[in-house]
Formats: sequence, C-alpha cells, structure tokens
Amino acid sequence: MLDTPLAEHNDAPTAERPAEVPVRRRREGVRRVLAALAGYLVLQGLVLAALGRVAPRFFYYDDSLAQFLPMMWWLGRNAEGGVPPLMDPEQGMAGNFLVDMQYGALDPLHWLLQGLAARTDDLLLVSFVYGAVSVTLLGLGSLTVLMSHRVPVVLAVAGAVGTASSGFFLWYGSSWWPLLWSVAWLPWFWFGLTGRGSLGILAVGVASWALLTSGNPYVLFFVVVLVVGHLVERRLRAGTWRDVVDGALVLRLVSAVGGCVVAVPTLLATVELSGVMGRPEGDALIGNVGFAVANLADVVLGGPTLMGQTNFWSGNIGLVPAMATMLLALPAVALVDWRRALRVPGVVPAGLVYLSAVVATQLPTVVAVFRYPLRYVVVAEVFLPALVLIALSAAPRLTRGRVQVALGIVLAQFVLALFRAPVFYKWHVLAAVLTAAGLAVLLVHLRARGSSRAHRLSGVAVALAVTLGPVVSLHMMAAVQERVDAVEGTASGGQPFRALTNAYWVGTSTDDYEARSVATDAAATVVTFAVDPDWGWSSGVLVGNANLPAGFRPGFGALAVWHEDLNERWCRTYQGATCSEPAQLLAPAGDTDVPWIDLLSSDVVLLSDNAPEEIREHFDQTWREVGAEDPWTEYRRDDDLPGRVTAVDGVTVSPEEWSSGLARVDRPMDAYTVSTGEEASSLTTRIPYYPGMTATVDGRPLPVSSVEGAVLAVELPAGLEEARLELSYAPASARAVVPATVAGTAVMVLAAVGGLVLRRRAGR
Repeated sequence: MLDTPLAEHNDAPTAERPAEVPVRRRREGVRRVLAALAGYLVLQGLVLAALGRVAPRFFYYDDSLAQFLPMMWWLGRNAEGGVPPLMDPEQGMAGNFLVDMQYGALDPLHWLLQGLAARTDDLLLVSFVYGAVSVTLLGLGSLTVLMSHRVPVVLAVAGAVGTASSGFFLWYGSSWWPLLWSVAWLPWFWFGLTGRGSLGILAVGVASWALLTSGNPYVLFFVVVLVVGHLVERRLRAGTWRDVVDGALVLRLVSAVGGCVVAVPTLLATVELSGVMGRPEGDALIGNVGFAVANLADVVLGGPTLMGQTNFWSGNIGLVPAMATMLLALPAVALVDWRRALRVPGVVPAGLVYLSAVVATQLPTVVAVFRYPLRYVVVAEVFLPALVLIALSAAPRLTRGRVQVALGIVLAQFVLALFRAPVFYKWHVLAAVLTAAGLAVLLVHLRARGSSRAHRLSGVAVALAVTLGPVVSLHMMAAVQERVDAVEGTASGGQPFRALTNAYWVGTSTDDYEARSVATDAAATVVTFAVDPDWGWSSGVLVGNANLPAGFRPGFGALAVWHEDLNERWCRTYQGATCSEPAQLLAPAGDTDVPWIDLLSSDVVLLSDNAPEEIREHFDQTWREVGAEDPWTEYRRDDDLPGRVTAVDGVTVSPEEWSSGLARVDRPMDAYTVSTGEEASSLTTRIPYYPGMTATVDGRPLPVSSVEGAVLAVELPAGLEEARLELSYAPASARAVVPATVAGTAVMVLAAVGGLVLRRRAGR
C-alpha cells in the first residue's frame, strides 16, 4: 500500500468499511442531482417569468393561435372516454384528424395533452402552460444528458437553461407546437441510449414513441444520426464491432421497438392516407426557390441579438433572434482540446448531429416531403451546447491563444449582428458585453480549484449570465416592436415584436371568441375569397381552426396537407380562403349534374362580400337568402335532403330518423333511412372521401365509391324499403391504437425489467 497514491488508498475497500464508500458516493450523487435540479428549475423559472411578464401572449400567436391550440382544445372537449374523434366533415379538408399527425388523434400522449387543455376556457393559460412544459422538458432532458456525461453541476445547469431557451426553439417553436414537443424529447432519447439502468431503458422507449407521434418528422433524421454516432462511439471504445453489442444495448433497442409499436397507428394512418393527400413540390426550374434557406454564417455564429438572413421565412432578414444558441457555447469551442475530446463519451454523437444539422440548413427549400430547411437550426442549437460542455469538462485547454480566439468569436458574433441590424447597436453591445463577461467568469471557474470560493461563485455567475441571454433577446424584441409602433402609429402594449402574425387583437378566452363569432355551437359553409387583415376577428369568421373555441365549424380549417382531389375542385388556402376560379366551383360534379360548390356545401352557406359576381348570382338564383349582416349573406338549401346527403339518383332519403355526427371507432358517422326502386341507385354526400370509409345497409356491407375521388358516394341495391344506411370511418390504424399501446408498453416495461436483472447479475 505504500506505493499506492493517496486518492486510491482512500478509495480502497477495507475490512472495516466495505459499504461506506459506495453509500457515501450515492449520497453525494443524490445531492448533486438535487442541487442541479433545484438550480435549473429556479433559473428556468426566471426565464419563463420574464416571458410571462414582458410577453404574456408569447406562446399564443400565429399558428399556435390559428391551428394547434384551438384544435387540441376542441379535440379534448369532444373526446369520449379520453379518446378524440377521428373526423368531422363540418371542417372540410381539415376535418380528418388522422391526416395531420400533428394533432395526435391516435396518440395517447396527445390525448393527455388534449384532455388537460379542455379543462379550462382560458386559452392564453393553456398556451403558456404548454410552452412552459415543453421548455422545461427540454431543459430537464439536457440537464440529465449533461450530468450523465460528467459535466459539473453548474455548467450542466447553465447548459440546460441555455438549450431550453435557444432562439429558434422559443421564437418559432412558440408558433409551431409540434416543434416544441418533438425537440423536447431529443435529449431524453439520447439519455436513453447512454443512461444507466432501467430508467434509461424506459426513456429511450418513451422518447421513441413521443418523437414518432410528435407530428414533426423533421427531427427523425437526426435521431438516426444520433444512433449512428452512439454506435460509432461504442465501436471506438470496444475496439471491434463484435464487442459493440451487449445486453444493455439490446434492451435499449427492444425498448425503442416498444415505443415504435405504440406509434404504429399514427404512422399507419399516414401510409393509409398518403395516396389522397397533397404537399408542396419543389421548384420546376432549378429545383430550389431558396425560400427559408438560412445564411450559413448566421447559423454558425448565431448570438442573442442576431437577426439572421432567412430568405423570406419571415422577411429576408428574420426579425427575431432565432439563431441564438446558449450564450457561451460558441466562444467555449475555442477552449477545448478537441484532439483529446474526441475520445470523450458523448462528443462523437453530439458532434455528428450538430454538423449534420448545420449542413441540413443549406438544403433546397423542398426535398421530397420535407420543406423549409431553416427548421433544422433548432437541432444545431440543441446539440452545440451539449457537444461543447461535454468536451470542455473533460478536455479544457486554457492557453492565452485559446482565450484570444474565444474573444475573437465574441467579436465576430457582435460584428455580424451589427451588420444585420445596425439600428439596434446598443443591444448588440449589451449582448457582446454579457457574453464577454460570461466568458471571463467561465475562465475563472475552470481555472479555480474545485472546492474554492472563487470556483463556486464563478460557476453561479456563469449560470446567471447564460440565463440573461434570452432575457436580453426578449427585451430587444420589445424595443423592435416599439420602433414598429412609432413608425406605423400602432400600439402593442409593450409586447415584443413577432416575425409571424402576432394577432395581439384576438381574444384569449372562449367567451371572447363566442362574443365575436357569427355563430356558436353551429356549422355552416363559409365562402370567402380573401383573408382579412385582422384574421376575421371583426367579421366573426376567423382563419384556420380559430373558429373552434366558439364551437363554430365553418367548412374549413388550418391545412398543412390537403386532399388532392378535393382541393382541385374546391381549392382552399392553408387558412381557409377559397382559391378556386368560379368556373371550377360551378362545374358539375361527376355525373351528378350538381355544381361542386353545391355538392360540397352544407345546408347553410355564409357568402362573403368579396365573392365573385358569378358565385353570388348562383346563390341568388338557386338558394334561399335568409339574412345579411356585413360582410356575410346567409343562404339556405331547399332540396329536402337531410344531413350530409347532397345528391341522389333513384334514392329516397327520409327526412326523419337520420343522424350526422363525428366519426368514431365504435359507431357510424352518419345514418339515414333510404328506399330505392327497381334499379340500382346512388347516394352522394359532401363527406370528403378517404380510404377506410365503409357503408352498411341493414347491417350488410356495401362497397363505397367517390365522385372523382373527392367525396364519399354509395351505390345502393334495388328494392330497398326504409332500409338503414350507415356510413362509418374507422380505418385499420384507428382500430389498432389499443392493441398497439398495450403491446408497446409491455415491451418497454419488460425491457426495463430486463435491465434490472442484468444489473443485479452484474452485482451493481
């Protein structure tokens, strides 16, 4: 023992204390975890408190207001037994909730979120809680990853706050909720690959499930890169590929498969419906229109106040700090000995994901079904802090030259931000000073001894400096809005500028929506050919899904994808305005001799004053006007056909004993009493046609068809007398939810139990 170093001697097991050291280490580990958790929650709470004070509507604008929030709330309100409906034809092409996986109609995780959203009428509260939960989930995942890779507590806390408050995640994710939800699960998937014990095994399964059902397929490629990086790292550590696979890795892969099984219904629905859905296509001339392709320098040098070039994503200069990553992540790159760091666990996978994300931001505007490569910035912003902090903790190199390079990076960030938005030079100076100060205390922290007062205080200062980064960004954007108000003569009440439609004039509760809506708890077909500047708040019919809080279903909704054949007959913009020419709408639908606009409309139509004269003349001549209130004229149909039946040939449909409702797995969507003559007959509805629709007459299955692929039609046999016709929509994907959830969850749990067994056998 005389030749044993003192540290090894103190740690050596003895007969007197066989269990003392492991117990003490566990206690120290618990204290570290609790300290990190408390520190993170306090600092993240400060960032969220700043958002709540300066921008209470931060997560309530643009698509969050017009698409995701109202639909999540409405699905929760219309759920039965916690399960949302599958389809509502009164919302037109937007009414099939399986088409757009962003809504999670077949995902139990989303059902939970929908149920929580539906518990209140305060939509602003729902939006902020959802945003805060997503931000905190990302931060906790980042904290877990950093600490599991031996990053010191204060740096792990700083990294978690900086990652969860990164620019694109906050400033654009607050509009596109699937981005918040999906990106928040990325670090949990990483932890699941590397974390010890059953917790890591469960994490990789649940994260796989959440990522696949998030509605944001743009992150899935980077999940694959992360897995590849992890396998490469294991290969470097093991020395041969043969030793890469062990019991722990197998259990993690099994758990991930379990998560994929739970997600199968969502993915299956996408496959089932892909044949009828449309998406934007690439440029026909050179294959790239250049929209939403970020400037590479902005991607690499993003700082707290940089308004990067985004090629008309929200203006050629994106007037938000979307490129901001953790305050000190980029300058700290210079303080790492990267030759040594490449051997540190976590560096290779994080580096591969970061580099692939940076490259992906330069892709063409549309690649296959993926569009707008600016979205990939968020992945780079999440993985750069992890890459740098893991490497810095294990392989720092604090020479004078390295420090000068770090300061040079700070200067480069300042100069680039100044060039992009010179008017706001004071804010750029403030951000540069904050970054330089944070770098200084980081150097003190790294040079000081682990137990010294300077080490502890400088660590706290680092975390505080990082926390102030997003606060500076927030207040700068408030200054931008003040300047906009001064130039345009508007008033925004101190709210920050938003690059997308801020909709500050829209109400925040269901009472507000009901007070402004043209109708409540009702359905009609709204025909308008333009979007009002105030998104319809003054006219009573809003854009996208924003009519749902009033219970009004206007025959349209927000569209990310659309029904290809239906859209060719009645084109709708993603916000719901009609984009078809009058000749298209007035053309006969198939063999029905009924104009498309009549076939697809409900029994009540609200026609806007902006409609072309041909459309107005058609309704004046063939429908009954029942009232007018600027800018709407109300018309009603007089054909005596009940429900959603809009054309018949040789069929009598009783005006009694019929029903039309929401599509659910366990019951018909529509039911009618029908009679036919001596020849086969047909019945056409205004229900958009999708694979998975079925029909029965008196319980016997009937084949279904469509009118030019657009709407559901049924061929009825001859000789029916007061027969019961039932129309249903329950595709295989919807029927698979319960068995897939049970089976996938069981696989994840069994994999976790297997992890416990392995650990016990290893004697740990």
